[in-house]
Amino acid sequence: MAIFKKVKDWLGIEGVKVALAIDETFKLKEQEIRGSYSISSQSDQYIESVQLTLKEKYIRGRRKAKLIDEYVLNESSVDIGESITEDQVITREFEMAFEPLKSGIEKWGEKNVLYKGLTSVVKVFKNAKSSYSITVEVSVKGNKLKPYDTATLVAD
Repeated sequence: MAIFKKVKDWLGIEGVKVALAIDETFKLKEQEIRGSYSISSQSDQYIESVQLTLKEKYIRGRRKAKLIDEYVLNESSVDIGESITEDQVITREFEMAFEPLKSGIEKWGEKNVLYKGLTSVVKVFKNAKSSYSITVEVSVKGNKLKPYDTATLVAD
């Protein structure tokens, strides 16, 4: 039975779980995202660190001409260095500042009011959209597979 416990610990089965608690909508102009994550476990484990990643997925074009780029807007790592016991929950809040990326057409649209109106028409014509996601990943001592959670965000 000890071998099964080692395999389960190595794969993270019945081990550490992580959950994000974050608003689905955020204001792009604020350039900051706030939320929290909760780490729980069904067995005694040692939490080494937590990594948070904010990504933007920029999609433009249609059908075969569709192009997709993914950009990392912010990435941060927090050293936890704590043991977690069975049924214990560790909750931490976070704030992530980021600089929104602007496409060439958006930069052109900022030149004056007339260009700004044309920019929105061109974005609709080119089917240009951005979507955002945040991922939290926990590094657990002795585990090869890291538990993670991802949330999709909508910019206002």
